[in-house]
Formats: sequence, C-alpha cells, structure tokens
Amino acid sequence: MKSLPAWSERLLRAICPDELYEQIEGDLIEIYNYEVKTIGKRKAKLRFILACFRFVRPGIFLRNKFSWNINSIDIIFNYFKIACRHLMNSKTFLLINVTGLAVGITASFLIIQYVSFEMSYDRFYTNSENIYRVGLERYKNNELQTSSATNFAGLKELIHENFPEVDAVTGFYKTPANTGVFFRYNGKIFNELGGELKTDSTFFKVFVGMLLKGHAAAALRERHCMVVSESMAKKIFGDEEPMGQHIQMPNDDGGESERVITGIFKDFPPNSHMHANFVMPLEPFIKDGDEWSQAFLHTYVSLKEDDHPAMVTNRLNQFYQEMAVKYPEMKETKSFLQPLTSIHLSSHMGDELEVNGSKDLVYIAAAIAFIILIIAWINYINLETARFAIRAREVSVRRIIGSAKSDLALQFLIEYFCVLALAIALATSLITFIVPRFSYLTGIPIDSIQWSQPSIWLIAFAVVVVGSILVGIYPAIFLLRLNPVATLKGKFGNTSNGRTIRKTLIITQFSASLILIACVLVMRSQLDFMQTIDKKFNVDHVVTLRNPTAYSSEAVVEKHAAYRTLENKLMENASVQMVTSSSAIPGTEIGFTYVNLLKRNVHDPYNPTRFKTLFVDDNYIPFYGFKLLAGRNFDPPRPVQKWINPWDDENWLTLILNESAIHALGFNSPEEAVDKIVEFKNFEDHFQKHRIIGVVEDYHHEAVKKEIFPMIFSPNYGSFQQVYYSIRLNSASSRGQAVDDIRKSWTAVFPNKPFEYSFLDEYYDQQFKSERYTKRIFFVFAGIAVFIGCLGILGMTLFEASARQKEISIRKVLGASVASLIGLLSVDNVRLILLSAIIAAPLIYCIAQKWLSNYPMRIDVSPMFFVIPVGILLLLVAFASSFQTINAASTNPIDHLKNE
Repeated sequence: MKSLPAWSERLLRAICPDELYEQIEGDLIEIYNYEVKTIGKRKAKLRFILACFRFVRPGIFLRNKFSWNINSIDIIFNYFKIACRHLMNSKTFLLINVTGLAVGITASFLIIQYVSFEMSYDRFYTNSENIYRVGLERYKNNELQTSSATNFAGLKELIHENFPEVDAVTGFYKTPANTGVFFRYNGKIFNELGGELKTDSTFFKVFVGMLLKGHAAAALRERHCMVVSESMAKKIFGDEEPMGQHIQMPNDDGGESERVITGIFKDFPPNSHMHANFVMPLEPFIKDGDEWSQAFLHTYVSLKEDDHPAMVTNRLNQFYQEMAVKYPEMKETKSFLQPLTSIHLSSHMGDELEVNGSKDLVYIAAAIAFIILIIAWINYINLETARFAIRAREVSVRRIIGSAKSDLALQFLIEYFCVLALAIALATSLITFIVPRFSYLTGIPIDSIQWSQPSIWLIAFAVVVVGSILVGIYPAIFLLRLNPVATLKGKFGNTSNGRTIRKTLIITQFSASLILIACVLVMRSQLDFMQTIDKKFNVDHVVTLRNPTAYSSEAVVEKHAAYRTLENKLMENASVQMVTSSSAIPGTEIGFTYVNLLKRNVHDPYNPTRFKTLFVDDNYIPFYGFKLLAGRNFDPPRPVQKWINPWDDENWLTLILNESAIHALGFNSPEEAVDKIVEFKNFEDHFQKHRIIGVVEDYHHEAVKKEIFPMIFSPNYGSFQQVYYSIRLNSASSRGQAVDDIRKSWTAVFPNKPFEYSFLDEYYDQQFKSERYTKRIFFVFAGIAVFIGCLGILGMTLFEASARQKEISIRKVLGASVASLIGLLSVDNVRLILLSAIIAAPLIYCIAQKWLSNYPMRIDVSPMFFVIPVGILLLLVAFASSFQTINAASTNPIDHLKNE
C-alpha cells in the first residue's frame, strides 16, 4: 500500500462522498493487493490509477457539491407565477420600468456600436498589430514646436539598410482626395476623385492582406504600373478582366503615357485612417542629398513580432543626431513610432492623411452609455424600494412560515429578469428600427449591427450581467433586513436609510442629466460661434468648378486659352459677376505645404516654419474680398502666346503674404515687408528672389477650427495649379438659373468633360460636420437620459402621492390649499435638483474647458451653461409630476378618511 501514489488517494477523497469513501477505498486496495500477486506490481498500480479515474463522473463528482430534485423546478415555476401576478397588479409601474430599461438598453447598445466602430480603425490588415507610422517632431531650444505625420524622403532607405529588425518599410505621397485623377480608357475620359497614393514596391508588403489580384512584390515595381481599388476597377472596366489593361494618363512632358493595371486591392473600408482609389509608383523627383531637406513622405514600417518599437525609435534618433551635422534641416528633430491602430483616435498632428476621431469623445460616449444604463437601473431600484411597505408584510409572512432568505432573493431576482426580458424584447424592436438609420445620427457608415471589437462587447455584456444581478437583488436585500415580527405589527423600523439611498440615486440621475444638457449647449454655442465668426472673406453666392485640364496632357498654352475662353463666356451671362482661378478654394486643403520654403536671405539658417503656398490669379484677392493691409494686388497677366518659364517674367516673381508669414520672417509690420526681396523655393530646387508686393489679413482658409498657418500667395499666370474655378453670382440672380447658364458655358468649352459644381458656402460648412454629429449624438442621448429620469420621477411621484393620500386629506381638512399641497409634494424634487446642480457645476466647467481647448477660436464658458440646464430640468420634472400631484391635491378628503 505504501507504494501507491499519494495523489491517487487524495483524488478518491475529493470525488467520493464521505459516507462511501472508506468502502470504495477498501475495495480498490483489496483488488490492488490481489493483482500484485497475479499480474505484477507495475500492472496492478496502473489498474488502480485507472480505477480511480473511473470515479471522475458527473454523477459521483457532483453528488457532494449539489443537490437537486424535481421540487426545485416547481418552486422556480411558482416564483415565475408570483412574479407575473405581482407585475400585472402594478401595470403602471411595470410600464415605467420596462420603458425605462428598454430605452436605456437601446441607447447603450447604439453607443457601444459607435464606440466599437471607432476603436476598430485599421485592424483589417493581416499584420495590423505590427505596423507603425514613423512621425516627426521638431524642437526649438528643447521645446516641441511641431509634430508631423510625414517624414524625410531618405528615411525609408535608411531604415531598409540599417534596421534588420524591420520586416518591411514603405513611404508614399498622397494627393488630396478632392484632386481628380485624370485618364482615358477606350476613348472615354475619367476624372475620378478619392485620391491616389504614389509609393514604392513594398507598399503591399507592409499592408498585408490588401491585394486581391497581383503580386505584392511586383505590382508596383515598374514605372508604368498601376493598382486600382476593387470598386474603381468595376467602374472603369465593368465585367472585363482588369489585369493587364492599359489606360492613358498625362505625363510631365505634356504628352500621355500608358499605365498597365498590375493589381487590384480591396476598397479601404470606412474604418481606415486613409483612403485612395489608385496606387502608383513613386517616381524619383528629388536629387541626391535633398532627401533630408523636406519631410513630405508618409513612412510606415512593419516590425517582426518580437521587436520592440521603443528600441527602433532610440536607434533611429541616434542616426538623426549623427546626420544633423551634415544636414541642418535635421537639427532638433526626432522620430517616433506610432502604432497604426492608434492613429485614428490618438493622432492629431500636422499632415494627417485625413481628419481623425477623438479618443476623448469615444470615452465620453462610453461613459454616457454607462450613465444611461445606471439611470434606468436607478429608476427600478427607487420604485421597488419606495414600495417596500406593500411588499414588507408579504416578505415577513413568508419568512415566518419558513422561507429562506436565498429563496426570497431568488424570487426578487426572477421578478427583475421578467421585467428585463420584456425590456429586452422592446429594445430589440427599437434597435432593429434604428440601426439602419444610425449613420444619420453618428455620421459613420453603419447600417447593420457590427461586432468590430469583441472586447468592447464582452466588457459591455459583463457590465450588464453584473449590474442586472445587483439591481435585481438589491430590493430583496432591503426588505430582508426588516424584522418580520415588527413588520407584521406595522412597525417598519428606521426607514431613513432607504430614503437617503433613494435621494442619493435621484441626485446621481439629475447630475448626469444636467451635465449632458450642458454639453449640448456648449457644443451648440461653439458651433454657432464658428459658423458666424468673421472669416475675413466672402463665400456667399460663389459656385466652384474643378478644372478638367489641370492634370491633363494638354499643353499649358492650350489650358490657358481654354480657361480664358470659359471666363469670357461666363462673363457674358447676366448672373455672373466675377471669375477667378486658384490651386485651392476656401475649405480645401492647401497641398503645397513645406518647411524652409521662404527666407529673408538665402544664407539664413534652416527655417522650420511651415508655409502654405496658394497659387492664384489677379482676381482671387478682390474676388473673395481679402483685406490688403499694405501694398497692392498682382498685375493682370499678359497674353500667353507660347510657353515661357514663369521665372523669366518679373511679374511672376512677386508674392503676397499673410500676416502670419511676415511675422515668421521677422518683419514688424505689413508696411515694413512690402517691396522687400525674399528667397522663395517654388517649383525649382533652389531659392529664387521674389518681391513682396502686398500683405493680406490673416483668415481661416482650411477651417475655422484650425490654426492659421503662414501663407504665400503666388501667381498662377502660367496656368500652373489652376485646379479650381470660382464664379461669383450676382446676389439678385436665381441659383437654378445661374447654374444652367454656367453649364451652357461649360459645355461650349468642354463638351466632353463632366460638369461638376458646388456652392462654396455649403462646401465650406462641411468642415463642421464632425461637430454637428457630436452635437447630434449628445442631444439625442441627453434627451434619452432626461426622459428616463423623468420616467423615474413620474413613478416616484405616483407612488408618493398614493402613499401620502391620507396625509394630504388631513391637511385639506385642516385648511391647506391646493397650491400649498402641490408645493409640499414638489419641494423635495426642487431641492434635489438644486443639490444636483451644485455637484454638477464643477464637472460641467471641467468638461467644457477640456472640449473647447481643441479649438483655437472658442467661446467662453458662460454662467448660462449652468443656469439653463437647471431651468430645463426643473420644467421637465415639474411637467412629469404635475398631473399626479395636482390630482392628489384636488381629491375629496372624505374619500380617503371615511374608513378611519
């Protein structure tokens, strides 16, 4: 026996019932001793162990742990009958609880849907967890000045040669999404929006899983290659096989070159921080040695699974320090690796590929979902504990006749889950109706239920389960604390604790509602402020067109002649007042943005200031009404008969700057800057002398919510960068008639090119789209929170009025007026709202200041943001409780006192 393993005995003791252990053990040992003599010790021990394991069966193992009989099913069934009977006897309270829980569950589900989508960005790549973007930071005297999503052109080769731990590295340049991609196929002209990426052959090695057709290593190896998105391939080629097809695109020599379709990639999904329809090879356009002068390439690396990004960052910055000796542009610069999956919510640097989301907003939305659910739970708890007098005698009788506390707790939990089941059924109907329309509320393209982030849904499910169990059991705990004998005598003991808890929960409800209402008011005020602020230019009555020849292969003289012809035809219309051309219009991104672009003297040290260059004609400044603080406008261009270099004409070597630009150059005033010669690096690879002929007032070109950058206005007389045509209409003209006139003029000049137009005031207002959606989200869910809170107040008022009906009757007999009784029943709610306002006020201020800090032009936090929510809540609570309060105060006291 001593040779038997000790663990086998412990196993038997653990699984066998105590009353059977000795008998089973004795039998097994007897069999073991017998088998030692007959088949040997080794085989006997093996059979003994197998016999022990045979006892690991549910019927034996669970016998010690659980007891179950058929009566348990009957008891639970009986609890369901009692729960249904109790709920049907209080239909009003059932309706309030079910409605509150259903609306709370619906709102929480929708918010979690939004949060899950926002946190799922860029997780669709096969290797998304190993992809990082290499950002760039510029410092001055060890203080961070700017951070950029782009990096030096030479970085890609540096990483490739010196970082074996990097699996793949790619760099690309993206043309703006509003810039058309011009090409021909089978004689048909295309000018497609959506943007294009110019990159290297390793692009699809970094972003694994995107390529549907073609080979990742060869798709972009040759200059003539092109890879298009799945949807664009369908649009261009229809049912034809796109691979190997040839399209004609304009080239830099003024002619056309063929591109071969060498790959098809998946459409970038909505939850991607970048989108494009075309991917083409990045042709070399910088000279050797200049790859460390400008940071304009978006650089991404794919690390091997065991590599740590911090180690790569440290080594990379060591290279930057060493190379800064040779390249002054790299002085006081640092690179850092940013996880791909964190870009959308955590990155708000310069040169972002697209406008990103807000992590704070996502966290706030998640908090709102939790708050709304808590408010709905609070309603249930308050109503159930407020009605404890009705259930107290029932609970006491059942305890006296022998019911265990656990059985009573189970009954209350079953009652709650009956209510919850009804609420879930109602919520399911609401969700089914709302989800297809959810994109209108949030602005994200969700028309069906998505489970993008399983971890988010698991956390939400855990919160709901744990919260539901606590909420379901709490009323039982409250009632089980009462003395059953004293309760049957009508003595409920000290109930002040219950009232304190209910008031605390109501204050929590009111505080959350006040914060949400205040957030809506702050967002609305900030949005109105940005929309009505003086933008320092005029966007009214302006129609904009995209120049169909901007990126075509036509000669510059032909492009210029076409524009002049169109301008003349437009001006023949009575509805047209003025026409201008430019590389960008207000509300669009200025693509020509670089550092070290403008200097006072060519030998001045490296200038890290970012300048935005806008190419315009002589009508642009008067067209938009920009204020010239000093100097003059550009001269009208001379007729262009043949191509000449722009820098061969002194009229083209002039600049107009904004206020920020002259301050960046060190001028003290606009007047001081006028007529000064500066060095400007335009399309040439070296600085050229330009004369400052004017200074315009700063204005918000790209968006009011962005900082104003130093801007350079350069003439586009040679028809460079005439991407947009702007047409100002006479204020008295009809929009519809004006568009028809413009279309006729367009068709006469460009008969085979699509007519695409937009009104600038509507286009410029699109910059506020995210704020509108944010305001809409807060407005809807603040309304839901207040609605659920008012449901709770309605239920509490209904119960209080019923419970205090005898008190009200006695007061009426003693001479109390209806008005005084209404005040008596309402004063508690007013006190609770005022106390909630005191608690919510500092939170409102902190949240408002945090959100407003994202905007360079912002409103002040006004006292009205505190006063108005309190007034709104007082009115809503008064309305929710007024009918029952007035009804209770107006009843005949005899009806309630005749039996006393």
